[in-house]
Amino acid sequence: MVRYIRNASFAFAIALLPSMLGAQTITYEWLNIPCEQNLNCNTGCSACNLPANGTATLIGTNAVWTGISVCPHPVSSGDNAVLTEGWPIALDPQAYVSLSAVALEAYQIDSIIIRHGRAVSGPQRLQVSYTNNMTMAATTLGDVEVSTEFEETIFADLGCLYLSEGSVYSGLQLRLQAYQGGTGPWILDGIRIVASPCQDINVGVPENFQRDLGGSTNYVDVLGRPVKDEPAPGVYIGGRKRVQIY
Repeated sequence: MVRYIRNASFAFAIALLPSMLGAQTITYEWLNIPCEQNLNCNTGCSACNLPANGTATLIGTNAVWTGISVCPHPVSSGDNAVLTEGWPIALDPQAYVSLSAVALEAYQIDSIIIRHGRAVSGPQRLQVSYTNNMTMAATTLGDVEVSTEFEETIFADLGCLYLSEGSVYSGLQLRLQAYQGGTGPWILDGIRIVASPCQDINVGVPENFQRDLGGSTNYVDVLGRPVKDEPAPGVYIGGRKRVQIY
């Protein structure tokens, strides 16, 4: 079951998972570097619109900006955020940011991490839609409030990518739609998609935090150290092959 976390402190825990599970990460940062496809505008700067860190079996596409104006601006040396304007008051299917990834092997999507914010007069909400089946329309992952400070919205436990019969590849599609604001921009600073080989592993966020893990399972933390009966909130692995993020 999908959960989302609007708290940047969880990003450190998520970042540990790729090395632990042999995962791959597709990263969108819109750096100020030349590449095969760049974003440009008269009042901003140039930014590479292609992801980094993909592999030969997990390939990310360029981001597509539809029905809105787009302009990269630096947030630090060489690093840009993309200012997007023209978002509607109510959700409009003709205004969105979308991206896709193609997988040539069986992958599960462990997490999608979106770093974003807004101007004071910018859109106050963001709807995130997703599909792990390229033949099916995206469904809503969540609808979150947008802060005037950069925050990371994290969606976890998104399941394996669906391989349709007769196809040699699978894929995902992600769609972002900001709305409910004035004329100011929604600002997208980065997206990370974390995937690992598809297996019986569930990465999720339980409904309620429970300090007693229960049972006789021997749990360990992300560094492989044994966890006793009174664990602190964190990331643990037990006999059920379940990563728990409290």
